Amino acid sequence: MSIGLFHTRLNVSNHLLGAPVLTLDLLVDTVKKKVSGVASIYQSTWPPLNFRARVWGEYSEAKLVPTAESHIILSLDGNPSGPTSQIAETFHLKGILGAEWDSGFASYKYQEQGIWHPVKHAAVSQAPVIVIPEQPHHAQPLYAVAVQQAQASGDLAQLKSVVSKGEQQLAHSGALRSALEQLNAEIARLEAR
Repeated sequence: MSIGLFHTRLNVSNHLLGAPVLTLDLLVDTVKKKVSGVASIYQSTWPPLNFRARVWGEYSEAKLVPTAESHIILSLDGNPSGPTSQIAETFHLKGILGAEWDSGFASYKYQEQGIWHPVKHAAVSQAPVIVIPEQPHHAQPLYAVAVQQAQASGDLAQLKSVVSKGEQQLAHSGALRSALEQLNAEIARLEAR
């Protein structure tokens, strides 16, 4: 188990077709033995369900006597706004997990439209971590103004320099490649004068 703060993402499900699936995105503070995060419950069958709550709670570590294996006893509460709000709790979970937070069993209940819905003895497993690929954040200079200035001044060397820089940075794009080819044709036309 990690020490300090770590993130874990867990699925809690009884693996029945159409049954609700709880996903817990949790930040675990091993120093204070506190947990906080988000609980999302999704059900694809009728009636569709898309429940979400901010959750908080605590955990303790327990050792089973015959095997000396460590387990995590997890207790979570939740509501739509967090622990400091005045909104009543709409989510409760009690679970026992392996020492690595990667498996176990939990029972939970959630309140939807004023009715509590219990889910008993559901299996806990690691949920896939969703990775969103990062887009480059650096600016890509476009040389339209420089090209227009070079064309207007008739400075062929400046125009070639601008087109060369554009080719180096943007040659991989199809639309831009076409624009660069047109600029090269313009350069050739100007050189022919």
